[in-house]
Amino acid sequence: MRHVITILKWEISKILSSWQKTLAIFLIPAAVMVGAISLFPKLLNYLTTGSFGSARVIVLNAPDSFREFDGKMDDLFSYQYRDGIPGNEYDAVKNGDLILEFTTGSGVPFDEAVKRKYVDLYENGVNSEPDAFMTVSYDSAKITSVSKATQLLNDVGNSYLSYLKDKYCSGYESYSEGSFTVDDFNPITKILDHRSQANTQASRVIPGIMMVLMYYCVYSLTLDMIAMEKNRGFLNKLIMTPVHPSKLLAGKALAVNILVTGSSLVTFFFLFLSSWLNRSNDVGSLLPFGLLLMPDQLLYLIVSIPACVFVLTAFCFIVALTLDKFEDTTANLQMVLLLLVIGFFIRMFVYWAPIGLEYAIPVHNTIVLIRDILMSEVSLFGVIFVIIENTVIGLIVMSKCAKRISGGPNDRSNKRQKKIFN
Repeated sequence: MRHVITILKWEISKILSSWQKTLAIFLIPAAVMVGAISLFPKLLNYLTTGSFGSARVIVLNAPDSFREFDGKMDDLFSYQYRDGIPGNEYDAVKNGDLILEFTTGSGVPFDEAVKRKYVDLYENGVNSEPDAFMTVSYDSAKITSVSKATQLLNDVGNSYLSYLKDKYCSGYESYSEGSFTVDDFNPITKILDHRSQANTQASRVIPGIMMVLMYYCVYSLTLDMIAMEKNRGFLNKLIMTPVHPSKLLAGKALAVNILVTGSSLVTFFFLFLSSWLNRSNDVGSLLPFGLLLMPDQLLYLIVSIPACVFVLTAFCFIVALTLDKFEDTTANLQMVLLLLVIGFFIRMFVYWAPIGLEYAIPVHNTIVLIRDILMSEVSLFGVIFVIIENTVIGLIVMSKCAKRISGGPNDRSNKRQKKIFN
């Protein structure tokens, strides 16, 4: 055990003593991925509308109440107000713009029609037919335009209706029955409104991101600790030392696990933070506002990562020890990274629950488990099963690594030298 700790300290100090390697392991991958996630909705908006800014909404005949409400809204949309009879504004729909139009059946102003509706309801007890209408025009042939229109109606439209109720009905409600007004930021309401959407979207994004970055870190450290040392002949010299090869591999594997687990938690923190900074909650965002885990869910996430990293480490070690050329090792390990990236993009469009067989596939079961954690569908039995399975498979592969490194010609040379000295 003493030799394992010595190798562990040596490998970790070798990485942390270089600030370039430290950044490459802990910060750069997470920062690049978070930047890409933040850029995605803007890129999607540019491809559909030709603009990197907020989606443009042309507001026709906006009442005073909506102009007042505009200043209290998030920057999801950019509003352009136009009054009078609509002209060629509808041509802008083809360019990805939305048109929000306020009309009334009786010809009275919109705010006046809304006020009359509430007066009839609360003072006269008459539930009259609505006379004020708010309609949205969009291009039904474009998915992004449909999504933006849906978000405009759900988020902005519903909030505006609540604002109208606060504006015209506050005098009919007692103070004890009142609630937060729509123009006050109520964090509890904000979380409850968006947590379900944020966690659902994150369950299709975060597991794949974390797996790609975990494998990238394991792959990079394996090249540094095994492949490059083997290529330079330094690994053979380590095998000839009194340290048993199995303990040598155990120390290196433990160092990789500690570093990659720490890097994974940093990555998750970045993703969690980016979600809470995304107050606009853009419908095209990969991480909408409100991602939240309960303490037990966070614990399940933390304890499941080391077992997955152990399997990845064992796989990378066996590849590096099996192939003789450094270039072959790099090419084979990079191929797996490419497959994980492809799998990440595929899972972004997976909306159904995983089947039972997926929990029996090493590494993939961790992706499924993280998905269940974010969806609040995880069970303690599932967590234990995934951890045990990955750990057992990792131990089996690591035992093969130990046999390979101790059963080759270098080990026989080591034994001959010990015999000569004896």
